[in-house]
Amino acid sequence: MRHHLHTLGYAVIRPVLSMSSPDERYAEKGEKLRAHQAVAKRGEVVLLFDDEMDLHVLPSIAGCWTKRGSQRKVPMPGKNQKCYSFGAVNTVTGAVTRLIRERKNSESFCALVEAIVAAYCPGECRKGTKMVRVVDNFIIHRSKATRKLLGQYADCLEGCERPTYAPQRNVMELRWKHLQRKVTHNYLFASVAALVAAVEQFSAELDNQPATVLSVIGCAE
Repeated sequence: MRHHLHTLGYAVIRPVLSMSSPDERYAEKGEKLRAHQAVAKRGEVVLLFDDEMDLHVLPSIAGCWTKRGSQRKVPMPGKNQKCYSFGAVNTVTGAVTRLIRERKNSESFCALVEAIVAAYCPGECRKGTKMVRVVDNFIIHRSKATRKLLGQYADCLEGCERPTYAPQRNVMELRWKHLQRKVTHNYLFASVAALVAAVEQFSAELDNQPATVLSVIGCAE
């Protein structure tokens, strides 16, 4: 049977979990997002996708080239430690505004918002192209502290809701996956500090490769 299935083009492939979005406004949000993408390509707004990622000392595991008959063993830490990476990617230029914090909370997310404003609309008068930030409904994106800060920047920042349970709509997540493939998969770092240093070094190098970033996030021309 196994041989017959192979001749028919079948193979044993690990399935992936999938879920249809229950968002009743999925189509509406998707259409609005496409409209923002078109306007951003014309240079009328800066379109940014915001997201967070957990950085674990416990290695992330992925398939890799291994000699037949053997299995690579990745060491584990005695105790897992982690911190959090926050980032926003520009879908036109490939630029990424990013920071790493010890906690994934409103204070850390607000620090990212401040960094975005400083990067695109510096100065008290905040002159610059209006920004549209695509975010999900995670609690720190809509907390009281976050809403208060966003209110202060309402003249230059606009929010755009991403459809719920639709990670494929978040291109910043593709940037995180690229980092994991290149830095964290199958490797045990000696400490959180060593992990952060490796992530920062890789990210700094990638900052000088905007074409690569746009390709990774699926926004290359």
